[in-house]
Amino acid sequence: MQRRRTAGLAAAAAAVLVLTGCSAGSNASDGQSKDSLTWAMWIAGKEDKAAWQKVADTVKTDDDVDVSIQGSPFNDYWTKLRTQLSTGTAPCIVSIQSLRAANYTDVLVPIDDMAKQADLDLSEYDQTGLDGMKVDGKLYGLPYDTGPMVMFYNKDIFEKAGVDEPKPGWTVDEFEDAAKQLKAAGTPIWGTSVEDIPLESMILGYNGGRVIGADGTLDASNTKFAEGLDWIGSLVKDGYATQASTDGSTDDNAFVSGDVAMYSDGPWSIISQKAKVQFDLGITTIPSGTDGPSSFAAGSGFGISKQCKYPEQAFKAITTMTNEATLTSLAEQGRAFPARTAAQQAWYDNAGIDGVEDALKTGLENATPLPGNKQSDQLNQLFAQYALQAVNGQTSGKDTMSSIASQLGSQ
Repeated sequence: MQRRRTAGLAAAAAAVLVLTGCSAGSNASDGQSKDSLTWAMWIAGKEDKAAWQKVADTVKTDDDVDVSIQGSPFNDYWTKLRTQLSTGTAPCIVSIQSLRAANYTDVLVPIDDMAKQADLDLSEYDQTGLDGMKVDGKLYGLPYDTGPMVMFYNKDIFEKAGVDEPKPGWTVDEFEDAAKQLKAAGTPIWGTSVEDIPLESMILGYNGGRVIGADGTLDASNTKFAEGLDWIGSLVKDGYATQASTDGSTDDNAFVSGDVAMYSDGPWSIISQKAKVQFDLGITTIPSGTDGPSSFAAGSGFGISKQCKYPEQAFKAITTMTNEATLTSLAEQGRAFPARTAAQQAWYDNAGIDGVEDALKTGLENATPLPGNKQSDQLNQLFAQYALQAVNGQTSGKDTMSSIASQLGSQ
């Protein structure tokens, strides 16, 4: 999965890829045949393309089916996909984020019966990843990656300030105590974000507040969530955290440059961040408050469009694309944290970061999937407009959520 709902893996990679043509031997009108299928995937550059091509090649080797990738940059992917779906030119295999799955149930095939008929052991998938592919109890894809939101931290800053490194399972009280010590040493503890995943995860950890319920329904009037906004606003006011920005990469950039000690992100960014930073990288869990340890998890997977003329072949293909061998190979390449539990050790071994296994296992143990909702994208836009004001001390959390609720209700 991408770090943010609207940000690509490489943040506008230099090599922009356009949708490729149909593969050889496929039906000329739609790129589909019994032994040749198309697959839409977001691709950030040459290395990304090469990694996913290996996945496509695996289907050819194992199932004797050619899978042709239609690659496009992440920010363009969703627009192009919706256009294809509306014009009857959709690929058979569709890559989908858990956060966006609710927006595509009208065009994706529920695969519960296919999995049952194929005797696919779904228990071999990480439960958070699998649940993220469900909408209203129906499974719309097989997950290839998953993971809880966690805290990245700069070990050098903590050591220089004489502050104990945060251990997995740490509390809000410990977080605030560390914040005071780090401020005294000259560095804010946290790079603030009003992007949906990090913002909602911090508040869930703080007091259990959430605006999207477990069943995917919106509750913008959630009192605890409003209180969580006030808490983050107090961190900013006291100088423990940076002011929020409409630029979703501000917290990331501040962390990489050493201007903050921590920021919130998912395991999909760990290996790329390790390569970027010039300091010793640490990973820990979201600090827990009144409701005990908790974090949101998210991920991505592969589904089948209703326009696919060969759903059985497509299901067999996505099963191969998410089997243990394929996801282990991706893990060994340093790709996203695998949704197959048996492949996760390969990712830990490849990461080479002290404590990352303990942090992610602790995070996953206490994680709950962040469900999507048909208004999720609008909610994220409203966070950028209104939650930013609350976090930066311009209004209260209660008034902010009242404004957001009125906007959501107007649709």
